[in-house]
Amino acid sequence: MAGVCVFAEITNQGVSETYLPLVAFGKSITDVSGENLTTLAIGDGAGNYGDKLQAEGVDEIILAEVPGASPVQTDILAEAVASVIREKNFSTILVPATHLSRSLFARVAMKENIGMTADCTSLRTEKSGDGVVVHQIKPSFGSQIMVRCDVICNQEIITMKTEDCEPAEAGGSAPVTVIHPDAGASAIQVQGFEKIDTADSIHDAEVVVCAGRGAMEDDNFEKIKAFAAKIDASVAGSRPMADNGWIPFENQVGQSGTVIRPKVCFTFGISGAIQFTEGIKGDPMVIAVNKDPHAAIFSFAEYAVVSDMGSVLDALLK
Repeated sequence: MAGVCVFAEITNQGVSETYLPLVAFGKSITDVSGENLTTLAIGDGAGNYGDKLQAEGVDEIILAEVPGASPVQTDILAEAVASVIREKNFSTILVPATHLSRSLFARVAMKENIGMTADCTSLRTEKSGDGVVVHQIKPSFGSQIMVRCDVICNQEIITMKTEDCEPAEAGGSAPVTVIHPDAGASAIQVQGFEKIDTADSIHDAEVVVCAGRGAMEDDNFEKIKAFAAKIDASVAGSRPMADNGWIPFENQVGQSGTVIRPKVCFTFGISGAIQFTEGIKGDPMVIAVNKDPHAAIFSFAEYAVVSDMGSVLDALLK
């Protein structure tokens, strides 16, 4: 049996919160296939995480030490991951749908010629002849419909959105193996790190003010930042704001960005496409300002203000 692999993402803050939900997805496959479930972690200091990666259902933990490698040096990390995959010949590799892991495993998929499906939300495993097939369910066509994807080659990489998955239980006593793969030299030089204060990040913020494309006009974005400072809120935005450099990438809310769970969310100039609204979870009070009375955001919000954002912000700042 080839086995199923779950990739444990390790950042400067430790083991990612995506890990235990990902194990639950992996177990949903192995419960049907009868394969072993292996956890793989990689990076500088990965060998220190054996105890923290113990989870119910995991049969083996492999920790690949790559001394001196930073998480962004995906060229050398991909070579190290690929060497483990070649040796173990995993049938399925489950990866969190995060920016770091998607970047890393896109390289791995190309190196090993493995089929890859991105941003899946659920899995359905069925017996098929002597083996199993893993149906991957994901939103498509602007998230208006759900589609089922099947990878037809012998191996598959699946990036999973884990926000709505019940996590596996921590614990267990899986054997831990520390390896030192030959990753070679990196073409990427890391000049330094800037620590992000997670206490002030949009992940933990109770009040978030989100800016859309309309905020790029006049001095609207400066007003949005002033309003957010006035009410002690975090500033976020839609993808156009990140793509054009108005906000940091980690402050982009949406399907291709960050998921937030605030108590209150203001939106200014955001149309309300599902790619954005999928990034707002929980049950926040949403207050939307848009000059288009037919904007889709109004069907998502509790309170709708049909007006030019500049005039609304002027009033709020007074």
